Amino acid sequence: MRYNEYAGDNILRDAFQLYRRNNLTRSQQAFSRRILGMGPSYYSCMVTRNRQPSRRVLETLMSVTKTIMAAFVGNQHFRQPYAENLNQAYDQLEQLVARINVEMTFVEVMDDLQVLEDA
Repeated sequence: MRYNEYAGDNILRDAFQLYRRNNLTRSQQAFSRRILGMGPSYYSCMVTRNRQPSRRVLETLMSVTKTIMAAFVGNQHFRQPYAENLNQAYDQLEQLVARINVEMTFVEVMDDLQVLEDA
């Protein structure tokens, strides 16, 4: 069995919606290029085909998300009560990083199982 056969939710769709909702990306093409490090049609193709991202794409998504979170922490308004949007975006990105960690662990387990099945 492969990871794609087990994964239910599409993490890319959820990540794009989070980035879009928080005005961190303007379009699917920009998300594909700037956030995922792929070609401009990568996101739309993956979602249309209901495919899960590779480990490399998950790692890129995590790295970019953590970089954005670090920029938020450096903002003088971070965690101030009046900076509700900034704080909310940070919390949502933090949840995304936790989910990516789970997805990457799942990918590793599925890869290990595939190796055992092939042996």
